[in-house]
Amino acid sequence: MIWKLLKKRAGITAANKNHAVTALPLDFLKKLIPIGELSADELLALKSTLRSFEEGEVVFGRGDVSSELIYLYEGEIYLESVNGNGYLVDASTFKACYPLSTSTEQRLTAIARSSAKVVYLPLSVLKRSSAAAFVNKPLITPTDVPPSLQNSGFFKGFCEAIKYDQLVVPTLPDVALQLRKALQNEIGVADVVKIINLDPVISSKLIQVVNNPVYRAHKAITNTQDAVLRLGMHTTQNIVTGISLNNLFHSRDKRLNDRIKRIWQQSIQVASISCTLASLNRKINPDEALLAGLVHKIGILPILAYAENRGNERYTEEELDQTISLLQGRVGEFILQKWSFPNAMRSIPSQAANWYHDNASGIQLSDIVILARFHSELGDLRSQNLPPINTLPAFQKLGDNALTPEMSLQALADAKQQIAETLSLFKNQT
Repeated sequence: MIWKLLKKRAGITAANKNHAVTALPLDFLKKLIPIGELSADELLALKSTLRSFEEGEVVFGRGDVSSELIYLYEGEIYLESVNGNGYLVDASTFKACYPLSTSTEQRLTAIARSSAKVVYLPLSVLKRSSAAAFVNKPLITPTDVPPSLQNSGFFKGFCEAIKYDQLVVPTLPDVALQLRKALQNEIGVADVVKIINLDPVISSKLIQVVNNPVYRAHKAITNTQDAVLRLGMHTTQNIVTGISLNNLFHSRDKRLNDRIKRIWQQSIQVASISCTLASLNRKINPDEALLAGLVHKIGILPILAYAENRGNERYTEEELDQTISLLQGRVGEFILQKWSFPNAMRSIPSQAANWYHDNASGIQLSDIVILARFHSELGDLRSQNLPPINTLPAFQKLGDNALTPEMSLQALADAKQQIAETLSLFKNQT
């Protein structure tokens, strides 16, 4: 690789470069992801350093230890992994809004492809900005509302509907709710079977699921009791809830219904990858990961229901998209709380929307969903706005994994069949 030759020639790293403490423009700081979530005063108060590099100089090397959050300010930087794969970051593109590095130990080598300037900020600011965007607080405060929505009747009306408890919140089918509540009282298998059999569609689908290769029963299962015994009650609860979710993703408005169906397709794709990644990782329960993927966008449903009730002429697509982007995570938490989901699951809608979420040292359920979401967006139009995978805290928790040329996880690339089998559990419901 040509960049290996260049870095041998240069032999210069950030540690021995001259640097200057610099006051960076607020407009530049606000563009940075995720620290742009901080207030203007907080951004301007950050201690920042700007360093210059000539073509071929090493910005940081694999294995270097750093306590800084690093962004590209000018020029081009090439980042190379241990297996020789890599990617280019150009300061003039959206990719430069993401950090070059968020880890205390560098996993890649960064080399200046042209004359470049690099910004260094305290690494601690990463968690501060993550908390600023997704902290548990009221649905929205005036200071959180972007200028583009401050005069939006649609946005204000939706917030008012929540404030006065007039929001149409989706409800799970009775069987799923009864089962979730009943299992909190440690009921037996016979009672679980009675609840499931109240809904022939759900009981039939559960039998299909347990005969899927994902669960690999030794012999074909033909009744609900054997299905529950095979899966276990906890897994049965999660699968029944997942089956029930499909009924919520619909609208009488054809245009909105098309959007909802796309969201459900995306959700089951994320769910299938989450389940597979959890199986490979062996530290997160796969059926919990499956359900977490299915509900990670559940907060969009009340927003679309509100849009349906207002009619097409009462809002613009831009208003709808911006409202979803700003509120779907918090609304999703609100719904899962109403459904009595456990705390770890309730926070998934907000956490999964934040590429740089990180609230624990070990890998968490939210990390699995974030990585699954990343993988699901590769190869389509959304991939143009993806951050470099090596900068995600969720990825760093997996250990020293090499990146494929597609910047995906090799383990997931090798598990295409398992992902396809998991996807089939819910795809034929749509």
